[in-house]
Amino acid sequence: MLKHTAAQMGLSSLMRKCGKRYGSIYIKLFGYPPVPASRILARKTLKFLRKKEKGLLLDVGCSHGAYSFELGRMGFTVIGIDTNEESISVAQKIRSHLGLRNVDFLHMDILSNKFSENEFDFIVIFETLEHIKEDGKVIQEFNRILKDNGALIISVPYAEDVQEYNEPVGACRIKEGTHICIGEGGCHYRNGYNLGRMGMLLEENGFLMESWEYLCIPKLFEASFLSFPFKYPLSLFFTNVSKNRVKLKVIAKKVSSHPTSVDRDGEPNK
Repeated sequence: MLKHTAAQMGLSSLMRKCGKRYGSIYIKLFGYPPVPASRILARKTLKFLRKKEKGLLLDVGCSHGAYSFELGRMGFTVIGIDTNEESISVAQKIRSHLGLRNVDFLHMDILSNKFSENEFDFIVIFETLEHIKEDGKVIQEFNRILKDNGALIISVPYAEDVQEYNEPVGACRIKEGTHICIGEGGCHYRNGYNLGRMGMLLEENGFLMESWEYLCIPKLFEASFLSFPFKYPLSLFFTNVSKNRVKLKVIAKKVSSHPTSVDRDGEPNK
């Protein structure tokens, strides 16, 4: 993970050295990921899925597989996909080290997949939809490959005022005077979603929103690494009183009889 381009760009050499020496101890003591908002999202998602019968689950935009591995440990058969080949390579190496046979990773664009209709029991997509320009086509594809009454779990950045970008924003960073792209998909086509935009997106593509909630964390606790062991326990309390909306989490069900269900080319089924 520390050799990944994102880590090379986002962490100082001192932080990478500390991570290499003490990272495994840190994870054993405090778990992963070491960001309060992501950890709270994981807690809420796993709480929902623990009550469900274990089946085939697709993790879209899985990166190096943090959620995929935890879901695999819970008993789900997991396929993680990502357009970033470097991230998939890291995930495959971690899987080999852990020896999890019910978790697999594929370098794939969800809009160019070869999955069968009604193949998956669950689909999760966390902090990924805002990176995809044709988000409607993605939800259409979820409708095709998800089983009838299957569950779709989405987490996106919250934005009261949704802004669309014609060109990708934040795809590259500067290092030593040159621009380095942090993998495919390392960009935003919108700053986030509000509840109205998400509800419309789902309804237009054959899904019924079952539940939704905002993840609200004080700005002081939004991002942390070294201070995570102290900030995370506090964030669990303050998330119940904070008004700072960081993420929008939605659970939706596929509506099998929806008249606007579509095939993989985006054409209405007759």
